[in-house]
Amino acid sequence: MTGTSAADRARALFCLTTAIYYEAASEPDAGQRAVAQVILNRVRHPAFPASVCGVVYQGPHSGGAPTACQFSFACDGATAHAPASLAWVRAERNAAMVLAGYVYSPVGLATHYHTYAVTPPWSRSLVMTAVVGAHFFHRWKGYWGTAAAFKQHYLGREPLPGRATGAAFAALPTTARPDIADGARGASGSGVVMSATVQTNAGIGSTPAEADRLPPAPEILDRWKDTGRLR
Repeated sequence: MTGTSAADRARALFCLTTAIYYEAASEPDAGQRAVAQVILNRVRHPAFPASVCGVVYQGPHSGGAPTACQFSFACDGATAHAPASLAWVRAERNAAMVLAGYVYSPVGLATHYHTYAVTPPWSRSLVMTAVVGAHFFHRWKGYWGTAAAFKQHYLGREPLPGRATGAAFAALPTTARPDIADGARGASGSGVVMSATVQTNAGIGSTPAEADRLPPAPEILDRWKDTGRLR
């Protein structure tokens, strides 16, 4: 992202944080970074948009039907509810790490994932690469799933993240929430307002009320818990 604008960096951080939060808020750091890695893998793959927000909101904000959402939270109304603040800070921290160059290598060239709660038909045509937390990760078969295919350059020009800029997010004073007018609320020279690091892994909310506001976590079968690998 070297050389991109402050607005692009702020929007990319916000969109990636939003995706991590609504897809993996109750996951450990490894699970959140795995989800983030898939999103950045898509940014580098020519089958997907060449921006972070473009990947996260592909479908609902690119002229597609609501059923075309690549990530369910973008269409199911989840973002109408304010995120739990400490959980958001942790998701933002993991998003910032990934955007700064951290690579979560266990998922490999995965461009797709799903939880234990579902078995989508498309998963049968892909190659499973890893199990991290509550998610199975997959890559394409053939050339599309090889390193040579990941040749798309980051475009920048991040689109506004649509409904995710709703009023519910105004309660998060430390987040780099994109602003409709100028790209980043409270932007510094870098255009990104970094939250304080949260020294926690599983204890996401500081109170029961905070934890109750997290997106629901899928049930994990005992044989898969904490494995982080295929069996």
